[in-house]
Amino acid sequence: MEKRRLRRLKTDHLDLVQLHSCGEDELHKGDAIEALRGARKRGHTRYIGYSGDGQAALYAVECGAFDTLQTSVSIADQEALELTLPLARERNIGVIAKRPIANAAWKSGKRKPADPYAHPYWERLRKLNYDFLRGELNKAIAGALRFTLSVPGVHTAIVGTTKPERIRENAAMLAAGPLPEDLFEKIRSRWLAVADDSWVGQT
Repeated sequence: MEKRRLRRLKTDHLDLVQLHSCGEDELHKGDAIEALRGARKRGHTRYIGYSGDGQAALYAVECGAFDTLQTSVSIADQEALELTLPLARERNIGVIAKRPIANAAWKSGKRKPADPYAHPYWERLRKLNYDFLRGELNKAIAGALRFTLSVPGVHTAIVGTTKPERIRENAAMLAAGPLPEDLFEKIRSRWLAVADDSWVGQT
């Protein structure tokens, strides 16, 4: 089955195969993990990863099976900074940040975004009320993205877009380097002051 799928992809192996949003109970059973390990052992994939948040993501890091963790990290989603990223760094696990600009949920202003997918972040950002989000949209996006990529242990980020030119724009934004430490700490401090226990990672 795996070889047939690889032939359809016109390759003999994949660089990374990730298990997406599999619950902690399913991870504990071990079947999905063993299937991925088998694919890696047979050379069908170089690395295996887990994509998710919260306690399931913590178990994925703790169990020692995965090479990578894809998890939510943004100005509106910082649970992972304390829950999973320190241990992932200690164990040399590659970290991929998902939703790194929090769906740019603030750009709709006082009106909820049309897409319900962005509502949790919109509500959080209204309460967080970061100063830097009030300026020009591109600069605000740059600040949000640079925050995510300045988080210790984050190696890369997935920025979804329907416009190919945004790839170049994002690369240009990152040419400025990491976010200044004082702004990074200001964003962190605000989160720690405002976030409550319900502000968990968004899958």
